[in-house]
This record gives sequence, C-alpha cells and structure tokens, in this order.
Amino acid sequence: MILFFSIDCYAQTSEKIELVHADKLSNGPNGSDYWICRGNVSFTHNNTIVNCDYSHHYMKENKMIAFDNISINKGDTLIVKGTKLTYEGNNNLAHLSGGVLLKDKHTQLQTDEVFFNLETNIAHYPSKGIITEKDLTLSSERGTYNTKSHVFYFKKNVKVNSKKYSVETDTLNYNSINKTSYFLGPTYILSEKNIIYCENGWYNNLSNKSQFRENAYITNGEQIIKGDSLFYDRNKSYGKAINNISIIDTLNKIIVNGNLAEYFEDEDKVEVTKSALLNLIMEKDTLFITAEKFISVSAESEYITASPDVKIYKKDLQGKCDSLYYSISDSIIELFFHPVLWVDDMQISSDSIQINILNQKIESMNFYPNSIIISEADSLYYNQIKGKYMNAWFTKNKLNKLDIFGNGQSLFLIKDEKTKENIGLNKVICTDISIIMDEGRLSTIRYKTIPASTTIPYKDIIDSDKYLDGFIWRLEEKPKSKNDIILQY
Repeated sequence: MILFFSIDCYAQTSEKIELVHADKLSNGPNGSDYWICRGNVSFTHNNTIVNCDYSHHYMKENKMIAFDNISINKGDTLIVKGTKLTYEGNNNLAHLSGGVLLKDKHTQLQTDEVFFNLETNIAHYPSKGIITEKDLTLSSERGTYNTKSHVFYFKKNVKVNSKKYSVETDTLNYNSINKTSYFLGPTYILSEKNIIYCENGWYNNLSNKSQFRENAYITNGEQIIKGDSLFYDRNKSYGKAINNISIIDTLNKIIVNGNLAEYFEDEDKVEVTKSALLNLIMEKDTLFITAEKFISVSAESEYITASPDVKIYKKDLQGKCDSLYYSISDSIIELFFHPVLWVDDMQISSDSIQINILNQKIESMNFYPNSIIISEADSLYYNQIKGKYMNAWFTKNKLNKLDIFGNGQSLFLIKDEKTKENIGLNKVICTDISIIMDEGRLSTIRYKTIPASTTIPYKDIIDSDKYLDGFIWRLEEKPKSKNDIILQY
C-alpha cells in the first residue's frame, strides 16, 4: 500500500511519469533509487503511453529505463518501437535503440537509434535510417523527423528509390503528407529516359511534377537541357526551362540558347523561344542563327526548324529568311521564303537556298530557282548575274566557284582600265555560266555556250538598263554582328 500510494502521489502532476500497470513491482538493489517493474509494464506521461516488458522507474529523477518490446504511443497516430528506452520526463526526451521502428499513418522509419523530443515532436536518428511507403523507399546516414509537420530532414548519402525513378543526394527534406521531396544540395534524379541534376528543387511523388534550380539540367544521353529553372511533369513527359537556357548536343556540335524552352519527351521534341539562338560550331568559327522559335526533333531523323524572322551571322557569311530547316542527320541547312545570303561582297538570293556542311565546314550551296547575284560596282551601279539554278563551291570556308545553270544572264559595269572612268554596261545572255573567285572577289567569268552580248554606252544608259529582272538590293537587312541578330528580340 505504501508503494502504490507513493506512485499515485507522483502521478497527481502531469509533469511526472505515471506508472499505469506492472505485473510485479520490487525494490532495486541496495543503494539504488529506482523501482523494478516487470511484466506488461505500462506508464504514461503528457498524453504519451509507453509499454514494455521490464523497466526501472526512477521516481526522484522522473525517469524510466525500459527494456524489450517497447512501444511508445503518442496520441492515436504515432507508434515508436524498440528494445531499449531511456525516458526523461523532466525534459520530455526519449532515447530508443535496438531495431527502432517509428510509424505514423503516413510513413514509417526503421533505424538503430532514435532521440525523440516529445515536447517539440522531433525525432533524430544518428545512424542509417530507412523510410518506406507504398512505392517509395528513402534512406540516409542520419536524419530528423518532425512528427507534427510530418517532414523528414535527411543528411548524408541520401537515396530514394521508386518504380519510376531514383535519387542520389546529400541533403533532402521529405513531406510524408503531400509526398514531396525537397532537394537542398547536389542531386541526381535518374530514370530510364533521362538524368536530372540540380542543387535546389522539389519533386512531388503523387503528381510526378517537379521543379529544379541552381545549375539544373536534364539529359537523355544525347542532349543536355540547362536553365535557371526547370519544370518537369513525368506523367505527361513534359518539361519546361526558363531563363538562360542552353540545349547542348555535343555529338553534333550544336547549342541552342533562349529564355523559354518546352520539352515534349514522347515526341523527342524541344521548342525554344524568347531570345532564341542556334549555335552551329564550325571548324574555325560559329554560325549563329536567331528566330522567334526553334523546334528541335531527335527522332529517327534529327532536325531543327526555325521561324519566323530568321537571321544568320558568321564572320564571312550573313543571311536572312523567314523559315529555316536544318537536317542534323544530313548536315544540310535549307532557307525558305525570301532567303538571301551575303558572302564577301556579294548578295545572293533565290526562292530557296541549301547550305551543305561537311566536317564542320561549308562545302557548297545550292540556289534554286530564280537565283541572282548582286554586288556594288560603284555608288550608282551594280554587277549582276542570274539564272534558274546556281551552285556555289567553297574551299577552306572561302567561296571559290559559282556555276549558273539555265537562263543565265550577266550585267557588268565596264570601266576604262587606265582612267577608271565608266564606259558602259555589258549585258550577256548565256544558258550556263561559271565564275571563278579569288580571295572573295570575282576573278574569271566563263560562258559555257556562245553568249549573246550587248554593250550600252555610258551616255545612253537609262534607268531600266541598270537592273536584271528580280533585282532587289537588300543591304539594309544584312546583319552586321552577332549582337545585331541577338538583340532583335
């Protein structure tokens, strides 16, 4: 009666541990200050119930040490199990060890040791812990769990495994209610289709939606997509990149930049807009192309399209058109809708233009139909050559030959070799014409059939004599620098 009376006195205050049941109570060894509780032991403290097989009850210290089949029940949602427990009532601290299992209605944690503050509802485990849910397993070397907010804080060698993806990182927070992982350090997310890297971001396991920031990129092994912020919806196989975007194809030496990119994974397609820039890495230079939108497709036939308002800049080549098609598989660039190129001092245009690239060098160009070459003879006159089709040949990225086929015509200003005074205009009609270039300038003209030649004296020239049909001088449209085409949007 004295024993139970003393226990009941301590139990009048909620701060004290209350022994609810034990099959057997006895004094501790001589000189000890605890009671020994055996068999179906149960005690409670601040709405927390603890069950075990055997315990020592330190009433003066308001402390319990429990052994075997330990079960801590906090409210009706949290259960913690282990084989040894030190419970300090004054500090609301519980230290469990030996096959610890912490379980609530959202998730469960398995580890060797847990320090649990029942006042702050925070459990800390200093050794490896494993979190298991329906289709998800998370593990780390150490971590913390807030049992009130249901948020885990994982540290060191953090790994997440599910049916659809896996994660490797060093710091990760996980909300077990909304099933969202928050990445707070260098992180790799791996799946069958791609690898994602970031140093800050989140992933929702229910919606399979995510956002990645800080040095973030997505790669499928052939392309890398980088940006300040990447969004990804795994269910829809859809991604979006925002600001400072780079899409890098190292195999084909292609980089696409912009400030907005959309990734349609099932179609192997990427659309880039907002300051979109295509970089084709050439042998000694880069060919820059801008447009309002680029579409890159990586299917059986790899290609990139650009439209509208396409502009091209390279140190020795500039161009403009409304639509461009680049066949990566064939290394061919095609320009459509009012295309024009400026090569050295010449303006070349036709209904469509084809640029053939070999080993990161321009090998040749095809102009068809209605091709025309124009260059300034002086401030008032232009040298002109036109034909139905035209082929241009390059050596070491320099234009060295032009072949004109069908309906060939030429119009040149003739000057006196000594006085350099204008003599007249020479107009030649010839089916096929060849032009040899020397250091970017016209050197030799060869008429492959007998030409019909007419020379108009300078004094007799009228305005209509100055131009071949189809003449349009478009120098004002010529890009002057890389910045000139980049700053257009």
